[in-house]
Amino acid sequence: MHRVIIVEDEFIVRYGIRSMIDWEKIGLDLIGEAANGREALDIIEAGMPDILITDIKMPVMDGIELIAEVRRISPDIKIIILSNLEDFQYAKEAIKHGVSEYLIKSDMMPRDFEQALLKIKESLDAVRNSTSDQTLSFRSEPAHKESFLLGLLERGSGKINDEEQILGKFGLSHFHPAYLLHISLNTSELGYAERQSLIRNNLEQEGLPHSRIYEVFPDRQGEINVLFSVSESEGDAGSAEIEVLRHQADQLIHRVFEQSGLCATIGISGRIREWSEVKNAYDQAVNAVKQKLFLGSGRVIVHGSDALRISAPPMGAISISSLQVQSMVYAFQSKELTEYIEHLFEQLAARRDAELVQIISLELLMILMTLWPDVSKDAQQVLELKKRYFEELSRLETLEQSRMWFIQAFDALVQHMIEIYKGDRSSIIKATQYIQQYYHQEISLQSISSLVHLSKNYFANLFKKEVGESFLEYLTRIRIEKAKTLLTGELKAGEVGGLVGIQDPKYFSKVFKKITGLSPSEYRILVREIHK
Repeated sequence: MHRVIIVEDEFIVRYGIRSMIDWEKIGLDLIGEAANGREALDIIEAGMPDILITDIKMPVMDGIELIAEVRRISPDIKIIILSNLEDFQYAKEAIKHGVSEYLIKSDMMPRDFEQALLKIKESLDAVRNSTSDQTLSFRSEPAHKESFLLGLLERGSGKINDEEQILGKFGLSHFHPAYLLHISLNTSELGYAERQSLIRNNLEQEGLPHSRIYEVFPDRQGEINVLFSVSESEGDAGSAEIEVLRHQADQLIHRVFEQSGLCATIGISGRIREWSEVKNAYDQAVNAVKQKLFLGSGRVIVHGSDALRISAPPMGAISISSLQVQSMVYAFQSKELTEYIEHLFEQLAARRDAELVQIISLELLMILMTLWPDVSKDAQQVLELKKRYFEELSRLETLEQSRMWFIQAFDALVQHMIEIYKGDRSSIIKATQYIQQYYHQEISLQSISSLVHLSKNYFANLFKKEVGESFLEYLTRIRIEKAKTLLTGELKAGEVGGLVGIQDPKYFSKVFKKITGLSPSEYRILVREIHK
């Protein structure tokens, strides 16, 4: 069974995570819990887990530090981040270290959590025989050979001289010059075993010529990798080999599509001359595949090709103004919002950074998921919408698809707000009437929005749109207007402030002067002189 550790500083949350899953039933072994990253590392020292479930914000050592340290210790551990919406800025740092799943605590249901765990377990099961198994058995069965090759992808072969006996047992003593092909399928419906079977069957039939295939083996994500041997010569002969390989890979893509309707993208590494170069070649091929974001899927992408070369990327960071996006949504500025998103994706296209695209996409998604609860009273509908968002985004392969998806998603939100706008305008009228009657009482944004059954953020934006000034500006203006009437009598300024809901005399005088240009005393004198 695969081993799991939970890291969360709040006991009640740890208890909830532990209790919502029947760990043994789904084939996982919960080996420990920790309240912070430091405690988690102590547990990891006692026994390396396969899956790490961690919060982001924790005392002593937070989730970001923990993930960075775990990645230094082992690149193999699968990581699930648990976070709150407001912690997303921290989560962005963790994403850079590579995580398997990102789950939001407030939206996490037992079934969703279990599905995320099962997805990771399936990935681990696909390559269950770890490289350490090879020290116990030198049999040349395909599973053991694949496991050994997987180890080369992940840890490299710095100690390859110590592994000559294993290479010999697997018939790999002499390395033929080769290229590594990384084959990625655009599907989340097929399991790892089904995806591998589909690719292997096509390779064995009329995909790449079998006589030139050196080895075929999956990585931990279940994607197939192929070592394709070439001639010993380099130079022009090597360039010709790449063109032949590109042609054969393109044929494989077409065959997979004709047979299954699935779109495959194939990344090809640089030339490999010895086993010690396999890990670097794998990184090259994987990074080439990631460029499908910018070049399009269903194609062959060769490391170092002209298609991957870009001019000097623009300087400066790409950032999203959440407040600006929210303001445009609340103002129903669909055109301006579309232009904002298009400009954002133009910058991403110029950068050609797949990791940055993931981070920006998640940040836009967080904004959507924050705004929808503000404008919908159906909590279940919002929850289902959030799930659908994650599912749809996971299926997008190119930057253009992502751009169109976000434009449509934000436009759908704006259209929904326009539809409910007329009905909610009466709520603003009700709020202004309440303020005019009860201005002398304590009235907060939270209390007044609850009174009219609207979310705080939505109410604040709708109020300003309808009234022309913010809730606080309106409340303060009403109070000062009432105070001006009271100052015509004999009450002291401090007493007048208390009667209109501003209890602090100094603050009352400050606000009064800011709005009228006069202090309460000066205003009283002026009024009396006028009426003499």
